Amino acid sequence: MKKSLLHRVLEGNEEAIAMFGEADNCAVIDWKAGPLDIVEAIADFLPDGYLTLGRVTATSCELMVTGKRPFCAQILSRATQENLLLSINQAVQPEYELRQFRPSYGDGYSLYVAPRSVWSEIERSNPEASESLFLSAPRLAAYWSKSYLVRMFSKP
Repeated sequence: MKKSLLHRVLEGNEEAIAMFGEADNCAVIDWKAGPLDIVEAIADFLPDGYLTLGRVTATSCELMVTGKRPFCAQILSRATQENLLLSINQAVQPEYELRQFRPSYGDGYSLYVAPRSVWSEIERSNPEASESLFLSAPRLAAYWSKSYLVRMFSKP
């Protein structure tokens, strides 16, 4: 992804915002995607072989991250995708972080995956854009763990 596109997004350029959520810049996750599809989509934005999927059972899967112990992610719950995204985020931290690109909200998610240094720079240089354009994995999972009625009256 080009830094100039990210800079234009943070400045509020509507054309850049419309382009940013596409698969060239973000991991695009369909609402029907399972663990393998989700891990592969996110891994495309990390160094080769950095994140892979290990053993998968009906209730959990192993996330394999280069240089770290296997990370067990629970996948049986009301918010399966959101909890898996939270687990992936925890597994790749502190080196990387993924956040939902909010303007691309629909039947799936556009996730911007970047080194922690990039997120620090975004938060430092433009905290308002960081808050309005991106939703952290913990906040995404917390929002979807609420009941339907509660979600209707709350913001992520």
